[in-house]
Amino acid sequence: MVSIPPVLLIAFPLFFAFLAPLINMVSKKAVKPYTLFVLLLNTLFASIIFLNVSSGGVIYEQLSGFYPPIGILLSVGYLGAILALLINLLSPIVYISYFGDAKNSVKFSMLYMLVTASSTGIVITGDLFNMFVFFEITAVGSYGLVASMRTKKAFEGAFKYIVLGSVGSAFILLGIATIYGYLKTLNFYDIALRISSMPPTARLMAFIFLIIGIGVEAEIFPLNGWVPDAYEGSSHRVASFLSLGPSKAGIYAIARLLFTLIPIMGGFELALLLGLLTLIIGELAALKQKEIKRMLAYSSIGQMGLILVAFSMDSRMAFVAAIFLMISHAMAKSLLFLGTRNYTVGSLKNPFVSVPIFIGVLSIIGMPPFPGFWGKWYLMVDMASQGFWTIILLVILAAIVEAVYYARFLFKGTGTEKSEGISKSEMTAIVILALLLVLVGLFPQYIYAPAVNAASSFLGGGP
Repeated sequence: MVSIPPVLLIAFPLFFAFLAPLINMVSKKAVKPYTLFVLLLNTLFASIIFLNVSSGGVIYEQLSGFYPPIGILLSVGYLGAILALLINLLSPIVYISYFGDAKNSVKFSMLYMLVTASSTGIVITGDLFNMFVFFEITAVGSYGLVASMRTKKAFEGAFKYIVLGSVGSAFILLGIATIYGYLKTLNFYDIALRISSMPPTARLMAFIFLIIGIGVEAEIFPLNGWVPDAYEGSSHRVASFLSLGPSKAGIYAIARLLFTLIPIMGGFELALLLGLLTLIIGELAALKQKEIKRMLAYSSIGQMGLILVAFSMDSRMAFVAAIFLMISHAMAKSLLFLGTRNYTVGSLKNPFVSVPIFIGVLSIIGMPPFPGFWGKWYLMVDMASQGFWTIILLVILAAIVEAVYYARFLFKGTGTEKSEGISKSEMTAIVILALLLVLVGLFPQYIYAPAVNAASSFLGGGP
């Protein structure tokens, strides 16, 4: 089998992002095809790495000429391979929708490639400080993408994102400083091996600092105040992209913190509490919204809370459920954000718009045979086997609220829809995303097997 160095997933889009202005100088029309080519090549790389991990196990790559824990290490585990493929598969699909825009912003394409690269870097790095660096690149690129609409709402959303993102960065640095002060290492495996030698109080402080900092990007309550304004102010394409990349990388980092980096007494209970609060508050807030993108933003918050609840169960089946929920959320929410500009209640008469939107909604609310159903089903079965009936009741109540506001969205509308034309490129992206949801839902076994491997690895203390 062909072997691909994991570093190419990061270096390739980073290098070609900075080369984009030269392409723009030669031909402005070439920027979009050039960017799509870069993103598709990264999809190919991610696919090969995913297959290599599935067949041969974790891939390690040493960088900078120094051995870990001093040198930089990339480690692509089972979950990292799944998310790297998910991010790099959906990124070019969403970018296809940009071809229908008359504008030709090379800055937008550069930021898009940078955020794709850094989101991927978060899920394949084996070093805590480099994870922080990738979080910073992701955040800065996302600020620019949100503000690219150049409207009052866009600038307001970007500003709130910057403020909370800066707070999150400060807490991540505090967590890194605490760990390094005691262990003199930032390598994930070295930290996991020696974390028990840290004083319990220092270990707890490091855990809290990191979960606060990472929680900003993962959209976890109470650190997600930027989400509704940023998603509402950004373009539908940017909102679609943010829902598939940065948030998944953030929730991955929390899972790694819980399972392999700083396992502490009460850590999973804290994650469960935060997950339930995020789920319930997100869903109730979405029910009250009258603007479509804002409703979808709060819905995203609720979904991220549900994923955190699944991880907090600390069991193999719930871990598998979390992976299905992440896949469903990334695909369905990207589809729905792309469809917001083109959706009105009357568009239900147009099957090219309504059918994909309907598929996206069905997956989000957990109807068979779509990925969201498999995620919620596996989670419910696991919680029932452990006797968590109160949590099951809360999740079901949140699902009912979710079904109510999505039914209103489909058949009544929110009252703010604008009837706008849809380009062929936007339609292409929406249809591809809907087809992916159908395929994953009908053939879940192709996700289940890698997801079980990922669960077994994480539960065993691996990547």
